[in-house]
Amino acid sequence: MLMKRISILLLTALALWGCKQAEDLRYFAPEISFEAESYSVSAVDGGADVVIAFSRPAPVDFQISLILSGSLQEGLQYTVPSHTLNVAKGDTQARLHITLVDDEIWDEATYIDILLAAGPRYTVNPAKTCSTRVNVMKAVVLPVLSLSVADADKEVNPYLAPVVTLTLTADKAPQEDVTVTLAAEGLTAGQDFLIDGAANPSLKLLAGATSAQAQLQILKIDQCGMDEAFTLSMSAQKGKYGVGSEGASVSIRLYDPVPNLKPLWKTSAQAGEGYQWRQAIKTPAGEWEGNLAVNMTVSAEGSAYVKSLKNVGTTYGYPSNEVGLHMFRLADLFPNLRKTSGDAILDYGRNSNTRGFSPVDSLFRFVLDPGSTTQGELVLDKPRTFKAAVGDYKSWTEAVWSADSQNTGCDILKSTNPIISYFITVTLEKVEGRFDLENASEPMLVTAWFSCTSDEFLNGLEEKYAFTKEDGLWKLEYKIWPR
Repeated sequence: MLMKRISILLLTALALWGCKQAEDLRYFAPEISFEAESYSVSAVDGGADVVIAFSRPAPVDFQISLILSGSLQEGLQYTVPSHTLNVAKGDTQARLHITLVDDEIWDEATYIDILLAAGPRYTVNPAKTCSTRVNVMKAVVLPVLSLSVADADKEVNPYLAPVVTLTLTADKAPQEDVTVTLAAEGLTAGQDFLIDGAANPSLKLLAGATSAQAQLQILKIDQCGMDEAFTLSMSAQKGKYGVGSEGASVSIRLYDPVPNLKPLWKTSAQAGEGYQWRQAIKTPAGEWEGNLAVNMTVSAEGSAYVKSLKNVGTTYGYPSNEVGLHMFRLADLFPNLRKTSGDAILDYGRNSNTRGFSPVDSLFRFVLDPGSTTQGELVLDKPRTFKAAVGDYKSWTEAVWSADSQNTGCDILKSTNPIISYFITVTLEKVEGRFDLENASEPMLVTAWFSCTSDEFLNGLEEKYAFTKEDGLWKLEYKIWPR
């Protein structure tokens, strides 16, 4: 019984002593705070120590809990041993060592925020410095690059605009030349596009410059119905440059919609395939001469292409070209051309010297405007060239002409009589016009440019047609519309 009372008394005394110790500990728990409200450290230093001061020595061992945040990424740009600090009895301060991993920091404002969390063995006074900021200064000042294109080039029809300007900008000029390699997604470099004529997609920023441009050339320029996007992107290169979150890539939509040319097909050709169009040529007086019918049809190249058909007759038992054979009426233009009184363009045509393009050639390409289904550009799909023989027409007789045409298979270039003096080449270089399928009955005004190796054959045309010379090419205006 006595022993039981002694045990109770000992337990009671021990409990009272423990409560007193806990009360003393709470009373004597150190108040902790950062020594400074902020720190500045250079990234080249590799790290920094943040000091936490105690109001009195630690009465016991304990741990301090920390909360870290800021613009720098922990683990990627800096590391700390732990978010808790071990404190030994008697310590008067604690230190957190921050190790900077990446000394190439791009942003101007880079920092780490540290906050003291509450704990059972210490107190945090909000009136004191319970948080601090570590400002990290850039040691290596590298340019931050951005890639861009003009807003108008973010959606392009490669048939009309096969070249797009890429712009590379830097927030500060590099101290040495920088070459940026681009990654392409959606198109293949060298096969589908070039940059400054090269298959290797890259841009170069010269030392001391803050911008550079390069020409992106789209090679997929004739794929009617195309609608696809591709992206060019770049990544930072250690020790050379950084890449901002904005401007790391550009996306470009390539589209070439298919026009519905049905409104142009109104009256069928009187003989043969195709539909009739009317055509006239502008005269020096500003009037329109001709109003001839020309047969037109969709070309085998696709529904966006239109070709003119030859009106074919027979001369000396062989096919020949009739007047009005072609949309640009070369058979009308060239029969009467003479260099001298004795020389003329030679051919086995109905008028002895008519000339035209191949009947399988496409001439027009209808290219819709961005966002439109009815209006757009009328262009030449590619230059068209023919070679003409020039000789003495006075030596022609029907009997000789007939025999020669049969002997040569109607190939004037193989002619032995009349004798060919020399050759000239006439090229239809380009065509420009506009179309509006909602008003298909209205005439389309078209301008054609020709080149000729012997301008003397064109000089006489200014009197009959409004032929003018511009930048070395002969220009003539036409009016065409479906009949």
